[in-house]
Amino acid sequence: MQPAIRIIIPCHNSARTIRRALASLEQQTFSDFEVVLVDDGSTDDTRNTLLDFQAHSRLRLTILSQRHAGAAAARNRGMEDGHTPFLMFLDSDDVFHPDMVRALWQGICGCDTAFCLTSRDTDAVLSDFHSVSEKQFHCWDIDDAMRHFMYRKEQIHFTGFLYRRELLEKHAIRFREGVRYGEDLEFVWKYLAHCRNACFLEARLYGYDDRPDSAVHQVSWSKTDLADAMLRTGQYLRKHHSSFAGSFASYMLPRAMWTVAKTFAVGRKPSLYRLYCRRYPLRGAMHRLAASAPDRLLRGSARLYLLHPWCFYQGVRLAFQIRQRTEKRRRTPCRRSAY
Repeated sequence: MQPAIRIIIPCHNSARTIRRALASLEQQTFSDFEVVLVDDGSTDDTRNTLLDFQAHSRLRLTILSQRHAGAAAARNRGMEDGHTPFLMFLDSDDVFHPDMVRALWQGICGCDTAFCLTSRDTDAVLSDFHSVSEKQFHCWDIDDAMRHFMYRKEQIHFTGFLYRRELLEKHAIRFREGVRYGEDLEFVWKYLAHCRNACFLEARLYGYDDRPDSAVHQVSWSKTDLADAMLRTGQYLRKHHSSFAGSFASYMLPRAMWTVAKTFAVGRKPSLYRLYCRRYPLRGAMHRLAASAPDRLLRGSARLYLLHPWCFYQGVRLAFQIRQRTEKRRRTPCRRSAY
């Protein structure tokens, strides 16, 4: 019998983390799902780890293999050759709350999508066996849901959504391959552009492992992929969901532009920062943030850029260093005096 949901997991050199991700699926309170693992050209023991887990697990597991082509290509491969009406995505170093699949399945009833919050405390997510309560479900029209997603982007990831395959197929929505950043955001925004409504779960059900060696912490020119993705998304919304295109252009697009600029500043990449300032419409983006960003720090840093781009670079870098020192002091236990 065809399961209701397919959960797709791209794996690249994931031998160290994939067992925990799969174990979180074994704990689910809802079992009508299959798991498709796509080994994206791993060079470690990932494939043997997957085969061993498959041999001993009660999960319905399918293992696919491809040459290393990136997470986007692996997710697209996992979407193929299936007829499950719903899709979910899990990264190989992340986890699901034990009640996540059931709650999203309940939430999508009568809606085009359902989504939840993300936590960076994976241990807390795994150890919380409370069921999601009815009062945590909020059903909204799609513009309200998009607005919520936009302003709480740091707390909501594309992996926290349950997607209808019918909508994805009808509008040919796939992950853009060959880029390193922003393809996940572009994917979910394009999907939301074709939804009528959504159910939001006010619960931290997706556990995101923010590792220091993750690709998101590597600073290179490819970080501008995020800006390019949001520029494409803005054009897409103007064509397919014009009622939200203005809101997106006023905040989400300039926020993404700001993020890339901040990344080059914090990563101490002055040459990349100068090149980025020359090639992208940062001044207009900073004008919009300075005028209406809900966050005071965003408004203040945008005004620094308008004063002079180098003021932004130095100011953001200094603020990051201060925050790092403050967090380090908080983590360091006080030593008692010997006297």
